[in-house]
Amino acid sequence: MRNFLAAIVVVILFASTAHAEIKTYTGYGEFLMTNETIDYAKEQAELLAQRDALEKVCVFVKGQSLMIDNELSDDEVITISAGILHVTDTKFSLDMDEGGILIKSFVTAQIDTAELDTLLEREVNKRR
Repeated sequence: MRNFLAAIVVVILFASTAHAEIKTYTGYGEFLMTNETIDYAKEQAELLAQRDALEKVCVFVKGQSLMIDNELSDDEVITISAGILHVTDTKFSLDMDEGGILIKSFVTAQIDTAELDTLLEREVNKRR
C-alpha cells in the first residue's frame, strides 16, 4: 500500500512539473464578525480566500488505514497544500447576518506552479 501511495505522489509531482508556469487563480473566503475588529475579520477572510485559491492548484492527499483482525482500527487522511501566492487584487464585501457581520473576501493571485512543486515536495518529505 505504501509503494502504491508513493507512486501516486511521484506521478503527481512529475506531471505538474512538465507544465510549470505562472497562472492566475481566484479564491473566496468569508468570516463572521461578532466581537472582533473589522481589520481582524478582513484579515481572516482574506487568508481563507488565499487558501481557497491555493487549493485550486495542488493538494497532496495521503490516506492511511490500520486493520487489526479484519476490523478498521485507525483511519487517517492527511492533506498538504503549499505554495507562494502573489496577490494581485483583493476585494471585500460586508453583509449583515443574524449572528453579526459577514465579511467576504475575493482574492486574485498569481501562482508559479514550478515554485509550488518544489514547496509541496519539501512539505511531503518533511512529514515522512
